[in-house]
Amino acid sequence: MTKSPQVVTVLGATRNFFKVGHYTLRRLAADAPQLMLRLAIPEARIAGRAVSDIDVQLRDWEPAQPASLVEALAGTDTLLMVPPIDRRVDIGGMYLRAAQKADVKEIVCLGVQFTPGQCTMADEAAALEALLEKSGIAFDVVQLPMFLENILYQCQSIAEAGSFTFPVDVDRPFSYISCDDAAELFCRKILSPDSVNLSGALMSHHVQATCAQWASALSEVCGRPITFASQTDEHFVASLAKYGMRREAAVQVLGLWERISSDGDAPATGSAEQLLGRPTTDLETWTKAHTCCFGPAFTSCPHPHPPTQHMFGPA
Repeated sequence: MTKSPQVVTVLGATRNFFKVGHYTLRRLAADAPQLMLRLAIPEARIAGRAVSDIDVQLRDWEPAQPASLVEALAGTDTLLMVPPIDRRVDIGGMYLRAAQKADVKEIVCLGVQFTPGQCTMADEAAALEALLEKSGIAFDVVQLPMFLENILYQCQSIAEAGSFTFPVDVDRPFSYISCDDAAELFCRKILSPDSVNLSGALMSHHVQATCAQWASALSEVCGRPITFASQTDEHFVASLAKYGMRREAAVQVLGLWERISSDGDAPATGSAEQLLGRPTTDLETWTKAHTCCFGPAFTSCPHPHPPTQHMFGPA
């Protein structure tokens, strides 16, 4: 009797599907064609346009109907769980109850770089980790810093106004990782769960960077001055609202930046590099590789972007 293929499901709460889930599915499709891949996300057929060129099952589910999530996860062996910032514990708890009913064997869950008491987002992440511990499902919670891809929300500003902004001082160091590097770590775990441990250390590039360094890198690849301006708290919260984030969740993201500003980011580590067996992608190299994201043709460049721009293409 032929053994059924291992099913790997990427689970998310919104169709804002252009970062780690997107890169993980693409890496698995290329490196492990024996797997059955699935995207379980509300309005999956819309988000699925971003991976229409690879073999991925699309499973819709309705957040107000937990039973629909159980159905979407049925048959899943390994779950890449991308909990939302907004109502992380409530929605993450729903994910876990569905995973239990669907008999999921392993979960790789995205976490944050801080520990309880350092910011609200860290408190929420820790509360969700406690639920994971009680679930009876094997899991890794992956401590992750800022994704370099977060700047892709500002392509238009960089292309048209030559500027970008975050709520942090220009010379304040932050830790980071690229989504592709994070995805490769997840793939290593998915393909060899017993020999890879992604819990317990920050998965970041081995050195930190500043927005001053990023402005310099952007200026070099764009061939014109790109400037950075520290963003006010209210402007930052309002900018996230444009992408549909509730104010309460936006304030949590702001709290993470406030922690970086006041006490510093979690220190960079070499753990990701050690696990990958190669150097992780540095900010300058990533920026150069994404030059097309920051010019006037950014809406038609090949890299995945936030869905309000172009990544889903025509219906």
